[in-house]
Amino acid sequence: MTIGIEDFISRSIIDNINAGIIVIDLSYDILFCNSFVVKYSSIAKEEMLGKNLFDIFPYLPKAWLELKFRSVQILKSYSFVSWKQRSYLFKFRHNRPITGDVDYMYQDCTFLPVLDVNAQTNSICIIVQDMTDIAISQKMINEVLDANKMLKQLSYYDGLTNIYNRLYIENLLEKEFDKSSSTGSVLSVVMFDLDHFKRINDTYGHLAGDEVLRCIAKTVGSNIRQIDMFGRYGGEEFLLIMPDTHNNDCTLFCQQIRTSVQDMAINFDNIVIKVTLSMGVTRYRQGMKDYLQLIHEADIALYQSKKEGRNRVTTFSNG
Repeated sequence: MTIGIEDFISRSIIDNINAGIIVIDLSYDILFCNSFVVKYSSIAKEEMLGKNLFDIFPYLPKAWLELKFRSVQILKSYSFVSWKQRSYLFKFRHNRPITGDVDYMYQDCTFLPVLDVNAQTNSICIIVQDMTDIAISQKMINEVLDANKMLKQLSYYDGLTNIYNRLYIENLLEKEFDKSSSTGSVLSVVMFDLDHFKRINDTYGHLAGDEVLRCIAKTVGSNIRQIDMFGRYGGEEFLLIMPDTHNNDCTLFCQQIRTSVQDMAINFDNIVIKVTLSMGVTRYRQGMKDYLQLIHEADIALYQSKKEGRNRVTTFSNG
């Protein structure tokens, strides 16, 4: 039989297109497959034609695909599944054999109804597009984004206590200071540290000291409000930022924290360790030079707490 030029061109294009094409009848027997399918499945065309799709590719999700095919047949409309939903349907090899955890070609699959002269579905065309390069690129981008996010998180947090580190808590305080400067909003700042912390390290060891710092950070962190900001300023010293909080309220809160810590019994290696806090409180006032003045004043108040016997809260006063 002589093949017309249009038919020849159509077959040539379909056979050489860079996508897999499989045509099945309504009993799921394979009527046609192009060279792409043969190449990447490593199954000869003669072995596929006339055979049932699920016999040739027994790993296919049969129940799920039958629902897809049925929908395409009845609705006479295409259906689609992305590699983001299912990495692949067909276990086709890919062109990146050295690429990490990619076993098979990532695929976008489209299911199209093939209509007869009476506009009835008599077969279904499956188009398989190779999305491996795109999928791997997307995964690499996601991995880079995740790594950057992790690095960013690490740059914000203190490795021991898992609260904000000095650099970030100072950055937050500067922003809150600028906010109060422009809007006049209330802002209180607290500096506190552990009393006789060197004695704890010398007596019980630095691992015990680390555990004490973690317990203090956890206790204070679990008691502050969502709008409050809390960080390790250095060594055994901590900084607490309390927006929209007047000095009196801040002082009362600090007294509660001080009492809670005083009542704590920190267990380490079958040893019970008791600790206390000294705290210094200050507040934002119009005309302050910068956020460093708040830190300086809180530190002065903290020093006064130490001077007066420790385990107490002192509010900064110009006098």
